[in-house]
Amino acid sequence: MLTKGEKKEKILRVVEALKKIYPEALCSLNYEGDGYKLLVMGRLSAQCTDERVNIVCKDLFKKYPSAKSLADAKLEDIEVIIKPCGLYKMKAKNIKEEARKLHYEYNGIVPNTMDKLLEFEGVGRKIANLLLGDLYGLPAVVADTHCMRICGRLGMYKEGQKDPLKTEIIMSELLPPNEQSDFCHRMVLFGREFCTAKSPKCDTCPIKSICKDEITVKKLSKSYNSVALDLVWQVFSEFEVPVFPKEGATEYKRIIEETREKNNIIFYGAFDKKRLVGVLGMRENNHIGYFYVDSAYHKRGIGKRLFNLMRGDYEKKTFTVNAAPYGIPIYTRLGFLPTDTQQNVNGVIFTPMKYEE
Repeated sequence: MLTKGEKKEKILRVVEALKKIYPEALCSLNYEGDGYKLLVMGRLSAQCTDERVNIVCKDLFKKYPSAKSLADAKLEDIEVIIKPCGLYKMKAKNIKEEARKLHYEYNGIVPNTMDKLLEFEGVGRKIANLLLGDLYGLPAVVADTHCMRICGRLGMYKEGQKDPLKTEIIMSELLPPNEQSDFCHRMVLFGREFCTAKSPKCDTCPIKSICKDEITVKKLSKSYNSVALDLVWQVFSEFEVPVFPKEGATEYKRIIEETREKNNIIFYGAFDKKRLVGVLGMRENNHIGYFYVDSAYHKRGIGKRLFNLMRGDYEKKTFTVNAAPYGIPIYTRLGFLPTDTQQNVNGVIFTPMKYEE
């Protein structure tokens, strides 16, 4: 069972992977940026494919291009057009009432709060979140069947859960607010292409290494500190060409031994089964201390995973590090940016770097 921190770290990896697979996180409903159309199409999509809704709505919006025209339409005329979407009598009644409310109470502008959206007939939390996310860019988890199925398979909650509200609450806490809406759109695309309800394509799945990754990352107890510091020193002591001049190496060794004695650092570690293969340390004042990843694991994103888990545990939004030249590319990949002032310590030029969310 994953801890909450591990779930956050894992879902962030999924978010980044899906961005590369589906750069454009587009809604499957072709609403053309029109809130009125998305409101209607969201209701018609219940127990109906988005593809069919898109086809039906070409005729619907051609005849009723505005909320007023749909609000004033005869119910039976609406029913004829939307019949292919199923449950057409109830849906026709709902979208006519939605259009009436939208035009006569909101002047045609879809409201931007959950409470007001839920007042529309036929609108539940799923449609409301779709509207909030797509129209206003607000944090919103659309807990549709794809999202519920895939997030369960990823270990965010018990697989097979089919409660949209529970899914929404859980995923809202795990996903960064600015990623929620796009993530749900990508879930739909990914669920149709790879992680299907029946016979998912696990062998060819582009995120199978994340889904089934045996590497775990976690915050370490202080009993691990000495082992972690040994690994960090190993980076410098085992280079064929020393990365420090003699004086610099002596000073760095002294700092490590002082840290070992004071035990004043928090480490996060990555394990392959029971073997510690990566560590990232944080000193007081959110200052990143030491970093190590086994060379056999360099391409597996362990550094990013450790840092994501670390920053997810703290309310602070800023972290700093003094990076020697060989370490700057590492921290740059983690999202750190160099600042202006440099320090020369026994012949080693350190560059202060800063991370800000």
